Amino acid sequence: MRLGIDIGGTFTDIVLQESGGGLRRWKTPSTPPDFEQGVFDGIELVADALGTDSRSLLGRVDEFLHATTVTTNVVLTRAGERVALLTTRGFGDLYQLARMYRNQQRDPSLVTHPVPLVPREDVEEVLERVDYKGRVVVPIDEEGLRRAVGNALEKGIKSFAVCFLWSFRNPEHEQLAKRVILEEAPDAYVATSFEAAPLIGEYERMSTTVITAFAGPELRAYTGKLLSGLRERGFEGQLLLMKSDGGLGSIENTVTSAGQTIYSGPVAGVLASRALGEESGEGNLITFDMGGTSTDVALIEDGDVRSTSLQFLDRQALATTMVDVTTVGAGGGSLATVGPDGAMRVGPESAGARPGPACYGRGGTEPTVTDANLLLGLLDPEYFLGGDMALDREAAERAFAPLAERLGMTEVAAAAGVFRIVNALMADAVRLRTVFAGLDPRAFALVSFGGAGGLHCASVARELGMSRVIVPALASVFSASGLISTDLAYSVARSTKDLLGPGGVPVPDSATSMSDLFEQLEGQVRGSLDVHSIPDERTEIRHSVEMAYAGQSLHFEVDLVGDGTPGEESFARAAAEFDSRYAATYGTGAAAPENGYDVKTCRVMGVGKVPRPPVAQADGEGLGSTPLPVGSRRALADTDSVELTEMPVYRATDFNPGSRVTGPAIVEYTDSTILVPCRCDASLDGFANLQIEVNR
Repeated sequence: MRLGIDIGGTFTDIVLQESGGGLRRWKTPSTPPDFEQGVFDGIELVADALGTDSRSLLGRVDEFLHATTVTTNVVLTRAGERVALLTTRGFGDLYQLARMYRNQQRDPSLVTHPVPLVPREDVEEVLERVDYKGRVVVPIDEEGLRRAVGNALEKGIKSFAVCFLWSFRNPEHEQLAKRVILEEAPDAYVATSFEAAPLIGEYERMSTTVITAFAGPELRAYTGKLLSGLRERGFEGQLLLMKSDGGLGSIENTVTSAGQTIYSGPVAGVLASRALGEESGEGNLITFDMGGTSTDVALIEDGDVRSTSLQFLDRQALATTMVDVTTVGAGGGSLATVGPDGAMRVGPESAGARPGPACYGRGGTEPTVTDANLLLGLLDPEYFLGGDMALDREAAERAFAPLAERLGMTEVAAAAGVFRIVNALMADAVRLRTVFAGLDPRAFALVSFGGAGGLHCASVARELGMSRVIVPALASVFSASGLISTDLAYSVARSTKDLLGPGGVPVPDSATSMSDLFEQLEGQVRGSLDVHSIPDERTEIRHSVEMAYAGQSLHFEVDLVGDGTPGEESFARAAAEFDSRYAATYGTGAAAPENGYDVKTCRVMGVGKVPRPPVAQADGEGLGSTPLPVGSRRALADTDSVELTEMPVYRATDFNPGSRVTGPAIVEYTDSTILVPCRCDASLDGFANLQIEVNR
């Protein structure tokens, strides 16, 4: 038995797979700041539904699979541990100086640096120096090191980020610093750059190490409370956490490398989308995960998930292998306000789980996207979560009244404005992943999931010119369902400076250098996988490189395809793939393969395959039948209008494979609602996914 639980900003989603069986799902409100309580509430909910108690249930669970937003929230809310940063003497200002990332700002006079997580007074310089080849130029001053550690401990600091120059070439000074810190303070949390981000780029490496030290103690405390509570309730299996690189990992590994869990929740949904594409033969997908506080967008091209080695969270650089996810502060709980310019704005502030939207009746008084959807007739106040939770329409009207009055319009018109604005924000997030990367979104299908996605997905697709939306059968808990089919995975990377000639042929010295480096990295990932006792036939080792044309900085990561350690043939294929992607992104004729290539980073991922749950096939009885509506209500049928139209309401349980309805219509699941706007059709496919044809 495998139990997958994904904590969101508003709801906690639970999916259970029993041996050889399909998936069952539940939702329960999240419980910030004590998120583990929401997990325990969810377990009780599952136990009640199965007619048992939590101890009996957990006693049967072999693997508890968890996606969490703990580290993300810690960084965004600046609620992490106070950190002491140890760095090479003379480089104490480096973290504050950062890079001039302009954040779309073209006027240098208006550029502002990110607010650092570590103030300058908590940065300690240590005398040491390693050069770019890893040679020790100045031995580390151990007495000065202990003095720096003592200074931090006197301030009450118990979390340390250690980032010395060129430590990824030779980590011995950082290893010594870690030993000294733990000698002086055995309970301290220590993040070293050679473990957190062994990559070139001193600021990005330092920022990643700081993020790990800032969020790591909270993740350690959370997972400790979670595991302790599970053990007390009879759980004896493995607790595995979702990582940003697209794999599950052990508690020990993920707590040590806390920065790798920043996109834990969103990544699970991307992997579930890839599995959906494999089942249905869909290679090009854009994932659209709209939850309570944010919307996450990612790209699957030709069946491969796009990944990156550099992302930003609250403008803090994070240099670690991760699925390339774009997050925008637009969700069901996003607040609608009027800006200083008199224009309506939506997000990024959110009502969260507490108090939540006004219509939840938990004390919220400000208008949100969910309140707007209720006023627009898109939600049934008596059938929210299948009737388990009633919505208060009058509270939503009270919340919208001041906003509407200030804008000089009715509450319904203001709600329609919120609906359009949030759709535009989410469409821009898709454009960032596609148009800005040289890709046409019209060549992709939109996979919509998350509790709020079904009401907005068709409108977002229409704005982008996309013709098809896929709403999975488990859309509202899709990320949690992705945990069930996610493999164990560990990835390691290290910067290098090797050369490939034209055609991708490695120069002699580089061939030897990369072979040795790949062997070292492969040994690391195999060591991590050995903890799980995965048989060889279920183990896969993947190699990749980040490369650029010789002398250029614009790079892509490409896979090295082949058996064993990469050789000439795999590098030739990688060079051809790089040429293709470069031309697609920067224009035909921009590629310069005759210059040769710089290999900037070598990366190895070790994957332990897990059995996939059986593919759910929809019941074929009544093939092609049109379901009968369960009623009708006035709702927003045309997203270009503010007029409400009487439209039929269908229950998803009445659909069979081939069942088709013509928009405008509403399709209700127990835990989500789908809007089929005007000029759209919706039908159920053989996998119980709802396919929406847009701009019919």
